[in-house]
This record gives sequence, structure tokens and C-alpha cells, in this order.
Amino acid sequence: MCGITGMVRFDGAALDVGCIGEAARIMRHRGPDGEGFLLANLTSGAHALRNGDDTPPNIQHPHLTTPSDFTPDLALAHRRLAILDLSPNGHEPMSVNDGALWLTFNGEIYNYLEIRDDLRALGYTFHTECDAEVILQAYDAWGYACLERFIGMFAFALWDRARRRLWCVRDRFGVKPFYYAVSGGQFAFASEIKALRVLLPEACTPDMAQLFWFARYGRVFNPPYTFFEGVRELAGGHYLVIEDGRVSDPIRYWDIDLERARATYDYSDPEGEFLSLLRDSVRLRLRSDVPVGTCLSGGLDSSAIVALATEGLNGGRMNSFSSIYAVKGLDERRYINLVSEKCGTIRHETTPQPANFIPRLEKMTWHQDIPTASPTLMSQYAVMELAHGVVTVLLDGQGADELLAGYLSHVVFHLRDLRRRDPARWVREQAAFMREVYPRFFPYFSPREFASRARHTLAHGIQPPHVLTADADALAGERETGRSRRKLDSGDALNDHLYQAVMQESIPALLHYEDRNSMAFGIEARVPFLDHRLAEFALGVPGDLKVKGATTKLFARRALSRVLPDEIAWRKDKLGYPIPFGHWLRTDTALQADSRAVLLDGVSKRGWIQPARVERLWRDHLSGGSDHSRQLYALITAEQWIRWAG
Repeated sequence: MCGITGMVRFDGAALDVGCIGEAARIMRHRGPDGEGFLLANLTSGAHALRNGDDTPPNIQHPHLTTPSDFTPDLALAHRRLAILDLSPNGHEPMSVNDGALWLTFNGEIYNYLEIRDDLRALGYTFHTECDAEVILQAYDAWGYACLERFIGMFAFALWDRARRRLWCVRDRFGVKPFYYAVSGGQFAFASEIKALRVLLPEACTPDMAQLFWFARYGRVFNPPYTFFEGVRELAGGHYLVIEDGRVSDPIRYWDIDLERARATYDYSDPEGEFLSLLRDSVRLRLRSDVPVGTCLSGGLDSSAIVALATEGLNGGRMNSFSSIYAVKGLDERRYINLVSEKCGTIRHETTPQPANFIPRLEKMTWHQDIPTASPTLMSQYAVMELAHGVVTVLLDGQGADELLAGYLSHVVFHLRDLRRRDPARWVREQAAFMREVYPRFFPYFSPREFASRARHTLAHGIQPPHVLTADADALAGERETGRSRRKLDSGDALNDHLYQAVMQESIPALLHYEDRNSMAFGIEARVPFLDHRLAEFALGVPGDLKVKGATTKLFARRALSRVLPDEIAWRKDKLGYPIPFGHWLRTDTALQADSRAVLLDGVSKRGWIQPARVERLWRDHLSGGSDHSRQLYALITAEQWIRWAG
């Protein structure tokens, strides 16, 4: 896990080497263990390595400020977080074949050992224990097709000197970030947008239509658009080619292929196949030369990873990290205790407090590069902070809900489709759903809040109330209408819906949040459920095996009951990363004052906001009429972001 950045000039003029160094420095949190630079000339192929202020002293290259004897019009930069081969051999940018191929790489190729064996059988030799070298040699052997062999999370730029080609790639799901911009005959890329603000500031004007879209719909992922007008996001499963002075359109190299999945995986035993794939995914993600831990929230997904990771330790103990709140409806301690005691984890717990919430949120928003949609991110941020200095790698359960149908909204979607194709069964499952859901959730609502929620849902559906002016709302609507929609067309309505959640609606945003929160503290977050093999298999499992009544993840629960206590395997009230932000807003006077200052003295003064509506949301929340904490939080982060970005 690292930070990467780079730049190409198409006119042959020298690029600004100082800006390259500053762009790398601003991402130091992503790679505190070292930095390296490659300067090159596209036409002649001349190249030179350079050190930065954080390059380890045993790596002997001139400093970046040392002039070169050629005109550099290409630069690759790397900030290193050392995970595999902690020696200087892992330093990047890395080359093979006497400098014919160069790489700056962020992420992990988990099956690098197996690929290395395949390459050795073809006659290749290796000089490091790094997966980065495997990428280079795999490209040399198989070209672009090497991507088919990689199991991992990755974003990289590979310079092929002979072909004068820069190949920029993002992993299948976009676990690792890749942003780019083209301006004034220059191409630049980076792991984080803040680095592009250094390299191509003219491309980084805030995109107000995207901000309005966020404020209206609560979404952040809309490639190729970002929150900056000239910056583009390379979507997962795509690559770019920069060659002959041209930047290609994004090229998709992977998508869910159900025909391939059905020919590859054993659907006659979905529970056994699921458990086998998940176990192998966890096994691969335990590969590391630094300490590995797990997030533990007490739910099915994180508990399964803890249990399977503990199996792989052969008697060792896993560090687990949890966020806990002793608040009614949010307290997960009983379930965390159960899993921790069964698996013998070394427990680490944190309980974030409302003190300094707004200043901490401002720092988190800087790391995120974007406004964020949910206060639960602060719990995740606190868990990553807790893990800092204890482990360098954390396994997390991201992706399971979207692949396996874990949310009640998925049940509602399933029931809607069931009504069309099997009305008799729909009646039975609808009745079971109502019996189970009402007692589970409604006791947490006051009659007044329940009535308010019911009125709003009837009038507006599930969309939150918005505060935009008519003009801003129109721009937001245009951005939403113009979004491209990806489809699976599986013939299974639930899986078609889950595919969109995985590829577009949910997972890309969650991966963005987790990457920035973890890298803020030099932590590599790994997500076993988003192994592409597991995802391909899971989206081929019929929806009827995933949902029954109000029971979600049905076949997965049956499979995981083999490794987890029934109290965890069949738990149905998991809340994700809960945080009592709404309660704090109503009870903590300091947080109220800080939030009010941002909302009513900040965002409400923006010309695209209706101040009376913000005031109404604020008063209604504080009075206990409705819980508007999510919408108020989003507006606070929008204001914090625009102050930084503008």
C-alpha cells in the first residue's frame, strides 16, 4: 500500500520536478517508509533515479533537486508503505530488463507467489521478494493479459520504454484509487486528488454540479466525474494507455461474467463453495511481512474474517479492533465479546466522544478529498487511529452486504420481484418479513419520530429532504439523470440490483472512504469479500438462496454457522459502524455550537442553499421531531470541503 503520482509532458519541454516532489510529499501519510522518483525522456529513453528527503539512506541516488543531463518530460513518483520485502529491494519506482520497464505501484497482488512460480517456469528470474517485480515480469511475459492472473487490489503506472507507452491500471473493484487530469499538453495522475492540485492546479476548480448532486442525493461516486472539473476518476476494472502524445479513453478489462462463473464454480453446493472461496481469500490476504489485524464489529462479516484469519495463524492470536458505544440500539459489546473470546483475539477498543468532533471531521475531510455522506465514517476513522502503531495491515468485511444481500432494502427489493413471479410465496414471505421487522426496529423510535418518518416516506419516498435552491437542484438533477448505469441482466432481479450496488451505487464510495481513513494512519486495509472470484460466484447464486422473509444472507449464514456461534451467524440486528452523532447533537452543547457555526454561519450563507430549510432541519432535529443527523453531517462536510477546495 503506497501513494503514487506522476506526470507526462507531450510537447517535449521539461516538467516541473519540484512539483513532482511536492505532490509526493503531500501524500506522505500513504507511504511514510520511503520515497523514490524516476525522471525520463520519452523520445530518447534517457532516465535517472532520484531520492527525496524520506528515501532510506542506504539507497544511493542523487537528490531530486540535482539537475539531470537530459530534459525530463516523464516522471514517476512513489511513497512507500513497506508490507512485503521490507529491504531496500522493494524500493520504487522499480525496473526490470536493464530499465526497459518501470513501475510505480500501490496495493497488493495477493497471489504473487503463485504467479512468480509460473514465470520462473518460463525462464524468468527474480531479484526481490516483492509483488511489484511480479507485475513487471508478468507484463513482459503476457502484456495486458497479465491482469487476468492477478488476485489483488492495485493501482499502478507502468512505463514501457521501448514502446514509449505509459500503462495506467486500476484493480477490478477500484479498491485502490487512481485519479488523472489532462491540461495544457500534460497528463498527471495520483492516488489522491490533493496531489493533482499541486501538479495541475488549473484542472482542480471545484465542480459545483457534483457538489450539488452530493448534497441532493448523498452520493460521491460518478466516474469519470469527480468533485473537481478537470480531474477524472479511473473506474475499477479499467485502464488507460498514454502513447504517442495521446491519452486513451478508459478501457474496461474486467466485468462480472455469469457464464464464466457458472463454468468455474460449484453451484451444486453454494454453501461449501462460498466457504471455500472465502477461506482462500482470507488466506491470501494474511500474506505480509508486517503485523496483520482485523476489524471486529460483532456482525457476521467481520466475525467470519476474524474466525477464518485465526484459523490461518496456527495457534497464534489475532489483533482485533473495535469501536464501541454504550448507547441503546448501538451497543455491540456483547457480540464483540463473544467472537473475541471464541477466537482468542488480542482486543483493542475505542469509544469516540463528541469532544472536538468538528475539528477532527475537518481533518478527516482533508484526507478524504471529498465531502462524505455518513457520520459512521468517524467510527471507522477512530478504529484506524487505534490500529496505528499496533499493526500495519487490517482485514475488513467490506462488500459482504452488497454481494450477499445483507440490507433490509435488499429484502424489500426481493419481495417486490417475488410478488411478480410467485404471488403465493410473496404473501407468505411478506407476512414473515412484517412479523420479524416490526418488533426488531420500531421500539427504538418514539411515536413522534415514527410518525414523522412515516409522513416523509409517504410524501417523498426514501430521499432525504434537500436544502438546495431551485437552480442548484436542477444542476444536481441533470448530473443524476446523466449518470451511466451498469447492468448485469442476469434474469435475477435481486442480483441485478446487487451488481449495481457493488459496481456503482455503494461499494465504490465505501472503498473510497476506507482507503482514505486507513491511509491517514499508514494502515493497509484489505477486503477479503471483494476477492473477484468470490464476487463472481456470489452474484451467480440465485436471490432466493440469499433472502427469505426478513432473513438476509441466507446461504452465507448457513455456511458460516460452521465456523461461528449461532448467535453471530444468525444475528439480524447488525448496524454497521454505528455512531451516536444524532444523540450527541441533541445533548452536547459544545458540539451543538460548533455544528451550528458551520451550518448556519457557513453553509447557509452559500448562494446555493436555502437558509430557512437548513434552519428547519436543525430545529427539527434538536427538538427530537426527526433524526436529520445524516443530512446535517453531509452539509457540514460539504462546507468543510468547499472551504478547502475553493
